[in-house]
Amino acid sequence: MVRIWPKTVKIYWDPWRDIPVVKPRQEVDLYYVVRLSEPGDARPAFQGDMEKLRNAVIYEYGGDEVYRRFFSNRLVLLNKVPHWDLMHEVVSSGNVLGQLYYDPFREKWRFRLTYTGAYLAVEDGLVDKVELNGPIYTGREVKPAPSTSMRQVVVADKKGVLKGLGEVYGDSLIIVKTFHDKTAPVETSGKPTSLSDAVKYNEEGLEALAEKSISFLRRLRRKHPLPVSVSYSGGKDSLVALDLAYKAYGELEMVFNDTGLELPETIRNVHEVSERYGVKLHVASAGDIFWRAVNVFGPPGKDYRWCCKVAKLVPIARLTRALWPNGALNIVGQRAFESLDRAKSPKTWRNKWIPHLLSTSPIQDWSQLECWLYIFRHNLPYNKLYEKGFDRLGCFLCPSSALAEFKDVEAEYPELWGRWASVLEEWRRKLNQPGEWVKLGLWRWLTPASAKRRIAKHVENYVVDWRSEYKHRLLGSSVNLAPLEVVEAGGELRVSFNREILTPTVKKVVEENMRGLGYSVTDEGSGLTVSSENTTIKISGNTLTVKPFTSSENLEDLVDLLKVTYRSYGCVKCGSCILWTPPGSAMLTANGPIPLKHLDGEARRFYLEACPISDQLVEKTLIPLIVGSPKAFKRKTRRRITTHSGTTATPGEGDTHKPPHPPRGTSSEH
Repeated sequence: MVRIWPKTVKIYWDPWRDIPVVKPRQEVDLYYVVRLSEPGDARPAFQGDMEKLRNAVIYEYGGDEVYRRFFSNRLVLLNKVPHWDLMHEVVSSGNVLGQLYYDPFREKWRFRLTYTGAYLAVEDGLVDKVELNGPIYTGREVKPAPSTSMRQVVVADKKGVLKGLGEVYGDSLIIVKTFHDKTAPVETSGKPTSLSDAVKYNEEGLEALAEKSISFLRRLRRKHPLPVSVSYSGGKDSLVALDLAYKAYGELEMVFNDTGLELPETIRNVHEVSERYGVKLHVASAGDIFWRAVNVFGPPGKDYRWCCKVAKLVPIARLTRALWPNGALNIVGQRAFESLDRAKSPKTWRNKWIPHLLSTSPIQDWSQLECWLYIFRHNLPYNKLYEKGFDRLGCFLCPSSALAEFKDVEAEYPELWGRWASVLEEWRRKLNQPGEWVKLGLWRWLTPASAKRRIAKHVENYVVDWRSEYKHRLLGSSVNLAPLEVVEAGGELRVSFNREILTPTVKKVVEENMRGLGYSVTDEGSGLTVSSENTTIKISGNTLTVKPFTSSENLEDLVDLLKVTYRSYGCVKCGSCILWTPPGSAMLTANGPIPLKHLDGEARRFYLEACPISDQLVEKTLIPLIVGSPKAFKRKTRRRITTHSGTTATPGEGDTHKPPHPPRGTSSEH
């Protein structure tokens, strides 16, 4: 099913001034609309981007003539489009002339002309054109290759009609792209332009846009007269949101979530911005918890985001409920065009895990181009990493990043990246993975996702084996407890592990926890018997037995026990379990949390499921091995945190409901 953006950006182009326009005057100005792929959230290309573009052009054509003709001394825009790594449509003079993309196999930025770009390049004699007989389709191989000094050529039929692009490989020409959208180029003056030209001409439109956002913020605070906090990340969007909030309110405070994975330039920018505006800065610091936790969980993944829970969610929740127990108005730099989820977000919301904050984004409907023009219009202190071609900021090793972005980090901060590379190499060996697991970023997925398999096809003699990877992840974890044999027979389940399941210390913690969760526990000397109304689970040595094992209730009782056991071994002291249970319900010990009283209902689920070991390590690596499916964590019978309204959620996933128990020290009134 094709996913359609509910909101898209329209970028207008003034053909005479040869610049983009954010707010045309109806019935006065005659502008082109730039034909961009959705959502069309293009941004200006900075010096680092232009260097990548020039080098890519030289790689394809052996010289920079195409670059000098189309991009030099021009305001160039880049529009990110879907790609298995990173690709931008390249806009110059109101036309999408090509695509700049990263090739991880060659570890190079590449460039391909669009039909429009090819039309103009051939017309100006900048690239070679090859005319072929027969059908022209992607993947067709032509031998011998035409005589050319260029790596990439434009392919035409015998009538001279442009059909696509070919690349020279040895003595062959391979058709790598065929043109489907044959849009004729729009005509512009082609005069030299810069970002400052666009800023100057768009001043009126930018001020109208800003005034609308400022008015919205003032109306919102009249309705909710709360203290104002701005969540500042060091990125461009939160900078614009901060500036608008400062103009709307004057008095506010800043909150920065230091995950321990921020780039040095980002840290510098946060303090620079705080000083520039003269506002108090609060830092929600995660310390070194990521580097400790990675020994338990292994590398995070797009589908295994334990890092967000320990390094973002808990520090922010703990800090803000201490600062504003009675609530605050939280200004964030969220934009609709960043993702489909954010495109559907309301302008104000409450996150389940920080319900005391009423969050809003004054730039929800702003485009990247509008944000950048506003920043330069008001000379705001933006993060200088953008000038070096960084496209996104935040945790430098985020698994949602493209390999191209990792290369930028490695080039700019080799020692910082080296620390992460050594961790990846250690886990590569633990998981028995090939070198490409690191080089091609296969570590960015835990599950055998289609994107992971697509990349894995390029690795010789490599097959994605999730069972082996999950087992070795558990063995390589500091928990060091993995199921080696699972036997289901006669209405029973027997699971044998690599070692004794319960050490004496952990046995005591597990016993206290299971009793606090409402289970009956019998000490069997070296083992335990844990019982519920429906299930009896016996642990002896390295084996556990579940009787009966005929219903979903039996499985879920087993899952409860395994979650308690694994977090007793691997607790990283994030405090999530304590933060979300009623005061006086539990305490954190050296071997993880223990309940101080009997927990039931919602408190029981929060205590158990808010834990990232429960929610991620157990649900996404252990249970799949027992059930036999990597999708086991999606099972309908899974016991989840249930809100007062009956909806369910996973810790860290933003939603608009509040939990039944506010964080300790917070008020349940808003």
